[in-house]
Amino acid sequence: MDLYLMQHGQANSKELDIEESLSEKGKEIIKNSAIALKKIPISFDVIICSPKKRSKQTAKIVADVFKFPKEKIIETEKIKPLTPAEETLDFISEYERVFIAGHLPSIKEIISYLLYPTSSINFDVQNGGCTKIDIERDKNILKWHLTPNILKRMI
Repeated sequence: MDLYLMQHGQANSKELDIEESLSEKGKEIIKNSAIALKKIPISFDVIICSPKKRSKQTAKIVADVFKFPKEKIIETEKIKPLTPAEETLDFISEYERVFIAGHLPSIKEIISYLLYPTSSINFDVQNGGCTKIDIERDKNILKWHLTPNILKRMI
């Protein structure tokens, strides 16, 4: 399986926006990141997001840039911020190429679990950055971990 993990874009504060929608800056960063990812190029069979508005908005921006059918975006509780990595991985196991527009801490926990299941790895995940992991039967391989600043330089 090819797994792409992106933390949703920067959101408005809860005080300004009860739904914590993406800020204008957050939308711009996600769009720039998606444009750069398209140049790599990457492809996926499904985009999965949580029911939270910022995750759904991130998924839709990525879908727009990739001209990916919005009806193939799957919204699920299995991508929420505190969902255990094993639950998310069980949910996505039927797919070959998956793009997740998710949240912290779950994005970090999925990456850590796949690369070092007996402990945890400390690394930086930023809004609009993207990580690719190849999941294979006997090993998982970190292919790349790109920050939004690196992605922006690619466009």
